[in-house]
Amino acid sequence: MAVKKLSQKIKMLLVLVAVVGGSLALQRWANIEETIRVDGQTVSVIDGDSFKDATAEYRIYGIDAPEYRQTCKDAENRDWPCGKSARTALAEALRKGEHNCDVRARDQYGRMIVSCWTDDRDLGASLVEYGHAISSDNFDQVIYGREEARAEKSKRGIWQGSFEKPASWRASHPR
Repeated sequence: MAVKKLSQKIKMLLVLVAVVGGSLALQRWANIEETIRVDGQTVSVIDGDSFKDATAEYRIYGIDAPEYRQTCKDAENRDWPCGKSARTALAEALRKGEHNCDVRARDQYGRMIVSCWTDDRDLGASLVEYGHAISSDNFDQVIYGREEARAEKSKRGIWQGSFEKPASWRASHPR
């Protein structure tokens, strides 16, 4: 009887250790994966051209990325989740180092329109150049015209096949 109770206690202890260890590992993994710092603040990415911190939302100046639920066509005319890809690209870019952002304006939704960079790399330029966004029609279109032309010529990101401009997609898919 004593051996059976001891065996049950050992099993319970092992389960407890596994649960606690698993929880700590998950928490550590989740924090590493989701911690993104901009101007010293922890932020979360909303979609391919916007993010938020605890107090405000931000939209990247001069670009328009596919919406999160938007799909595009690849080179073989198959659907691919370009909106999710754009969101992932922004998150990865923001994770690569501390970004500094300057507020340029506020949009009609109250979001701050920001230009962000790390070292000498402009975040908006990088997203456009790798085909995760286009140079926006709502802003001064020449800002990222060269980067957009390079992405289109190289068939990177959304330029690998066909896509609907994000503004047109939003108009035909109201929330």
